[in-house]
Formats: sequence, structure tokens, C-alpha cells
Amino acid sequence: MRAKFIVLVVALVILGAGFAPRVGFAQIDQQKTPEQQIEESLSALPESLRDDVRVEGFDESRNAVTLREGTSHIVCHADDPNVRSWTVTCFPESLEAFVTRSETLTKAGEDTPARIKTLRAEIESGKITMPDVGALYVRSGNSVDIASAVVIVHVPNATPQTTGLPTLPTRGSPWLAEAGTPMANIRISRP
Repeated sequence: MRAKFIVLVVALVILGAGFAPRVGFAQIDQQKTPEQQIEESLSALPESLRDDVRVEGFDESRNAVTLREGTSHIVCHADDPNVRSWTVTCFPESLEAFVTRSETLTKAGEDTPARIKTLRAEIESGKITMPDVGALYVRSGNSVDIASAVVIVHVPNATPQTTGLPTLPTRGSPWLAEAGTPMANIRISRP
């Protein structure tokens, strides 16, 4: 029981990284240029995937805009200046509804457990369609210079028995989060 609780807490912390609203913080940071946002966003991806990627970011008024059109199947979301910690996310178009809904719930003030509960319910009801497999490339932290990277491979309903993976984070090894649920995913830390 204690191990399951630890897994849940760790998963919630990781899933919540970068998605806490900036409540009560002075907006002293300067809006980044489109070029800076594109460069930072693409840093989440392996170099071999960076060509022709669509990048969504923010204009001077902090409104969501397309910064760069793309022809590949990958989309990147730049760091949202209205959210506390720095996060960039790249994913295949097949995960766009899931990622966009998660970001919308965050901006509406839902904490991580509530967001996960809502997303899970919407996946189970068919409101959000998940691919059989899909990878999210995420970099998050306090700033672009102090950020960690992880690849999150969504494998709905996967279990330790079907994957052979542990359900606790292990340094240098992939692990399975949200095991046995529609949001099951394999997490792989990157340098």
C-alpha cells in the first residue's frame, strides 16, 4: 500500500511539473521573441525530429498563436508565460487533444489530482481519444537553464505484467506511471 501511495505522489508531482498557475507572482519576466520560443520548444525534441515541426506559442500580449507552421506530424507548445514554472512540450498530432485539454484545465485552476481525474474520465467516456501509443517530449523546471527532460510514452491500460517495468521511478531506468489506467505511460528521463 505504501509503495502505491509513493507511486501516486511521484506521478502527480511529475505530471504536475510546470502546470501550476502563476498566482500571486509578479510578472517581471520579459515576453520571449518568437525565435526564442521556437528554439526553446524544439529543445525538448531529439534533433532528428526538429525539422518541419509546428510550434505554438505566445504573442506580446500573451495570447496563444502559431509561431511556426509545420508539415511533420509533431507539434510543440512553447512555455506558457502565464504558468509558474518553465515547461515546453512536443508530441504527435494524435496527442494534441489530450495535451491541449490538460493545459486548459491547468489554466482554469485545477490542481494535478483534479486534472488527472477529469482527463481520465474524458478518455474513458470517449471525449478524448488516445492513440494506442504516443510519445510526449517534455522539458520542465524553474527556467530553460534549470530544466529536466523526460519522454512520456502513453500506453493506455499497460501494466507491469504487460510491460515488464517497475511502477516506481528508478534512476537511469524507464518506469510505468498510472499503470492499468487509460493514462498509463512509460517515463524515460533524458540527459
